[in-house]
Amino acid sequence: MDTKLNLVHPAADLCIVCSNFHASLEFYRDILGFEELLDIQIPTDVARGAHLAPTGFRQIRLTAGHTRIKLMEIANPPHPGNTDFKAGVRWLTFIINDLPNTVLRLKTRGVEFMADAVRAPDAAHVICAVDPDGLLIELVQVDP
Repeated sequence: MDTKLNLVHPAADLCIVCSNFHASLEFYRDILGFEELLDIQIPTDVARGAHLAPTGFRQIRLTAGHTRIKLMEIANPPHPGNTDFKAGVRWLTFIINDLPNTVLRLKTRGVEFMADAVRAPDAAHVICAVDPDGLLIELVQVDP
């Protein structure tokens, strides 16, 4: 018996429940430069029926390479997370070129990094920032 999922898209979609939707949209779309694909309203019957959320919500879908990031705007959003080590999704990793210049550019746009870039066993540079909800954004440049 085949136990694998029959995937038709090469990457998983990720949904971020935003405590401050506009700050998250600005961070992912305007600062990181992810392209907006769709702005959709999910009705309450779908949100509750699929156990996605307690009420209907707005969702903007962005593309980051093969990955789609869905930002959720909902009435009475939860409080933002923090950067403490915890179970669940902890960070999103983006493999990029020219990390040093990308970091300089993002700093001029207000992105604060947690520390200077470090070298890893499989990467020339690794650095982390935090999105508006406390999710770590890891930028990695592999060895040339």
